[in-house]
Amino acid sequence: MQDARLEALKQAIVERGWRWRPGRAIAYGSQLVVDDGADEATLDFYPKRGRTVVGGPASPLRAALSELAARLEARPAAPAPAAAPLPSSAELGMDESGKGDWFGPLVVAAVYVTPATAPALQRAGVRDSKHLAAGALAATAQAIRQLIPASARAVTVLEPAAYNERYARLGNINLLLAELYAETAAPVVAQTGATRIVCDQFAQRRERLEAAFAGAGLPRPQQLHHAEAHSLAVAAASVLATAQFQDALRQLGAAAGLDGPLPSGAAALGPLEQAARQIIAREGAVGLGRYAKLHFKPIQALLAGLTP
Repeated sequence: MQDARLEALKQAIVERGWRWRPGRAIAYGSQLVVDDGADEATLDFYPKRGRTVVGGPASPLRAALSELAARLEARPAAPAPAAAPLPSSAELGMDESGKGDWFGPLVVAAVYVTPATAPALQRAGVRDSKHLAAGALAATAQAIRQLIPASARAVTVLEPAAYNERYARLGNINLLLAELYAETAAPVVAQTGATRIVCDQFAQRRERLEAAFAGAGLPRPQQLHHAEAHSLAVAAASVLATAQFQDALRQLGAAAGLDGPLPSGAAALGPLEQAARQIIAREGAVGLGRYAKLHFKPIQALLAGLTP
């Protein structure tokens, strides 16, 4: 996930009525292009040092953005939370990425961790992906793939077109997610004989996930709030799922002809709507379903506005 300071910058930009979109790729950092409807400026953020560089022609927007960036840059980054404790027994951890995002696939990952493999994961810095800077995410995911054999992990990527078909059939994201969790867990359980499965509780009704696992002949999953903090296996799964989701946003952004990855999240309406309109202009309304989850109300409203 992105550094919390960058997320705070994005939120502050939106609160001021400005819009942002991903800029060009830069080494060791992330670039945003910010506009207020009249002027445009760039903001380069470097997570390792927490440093920002504002660029573009002199304008009131650039001056205001520089002031905003300097104020937020002065805030110290919150200390990274401690890694999840080492497990006393083997467990299969699971997590997902992309559930609440307009664009990109829904990704579910499963990682089987034993007391023998856990210490190396902890030394590699494995923790909840939300607490990893963008630059560290890919490296941590690669470390997991090197430390955990392929038979003890799985990642399922439900691309937007397939996601939209299954959502239309089920009509509920948590039912869809329960099915995807069971599908992802099944091959790892078959290979490892895992009897303990741990995941975050993503829905109020626990029985939906339990029913999906029972239907697949899998052990009953233990559903915990903030499971990533309690289970190293869940933390590892969160890293693999998030890294795969971010890769997908980059690939889909390139396929859609955008300058950068598809925007993530569902809160920054300006960049999200701009990307959706660019895709529609290039591939038509039907083409949007290859990139976006169509059940989100703003997406439906955007498509409804195109209806003659």
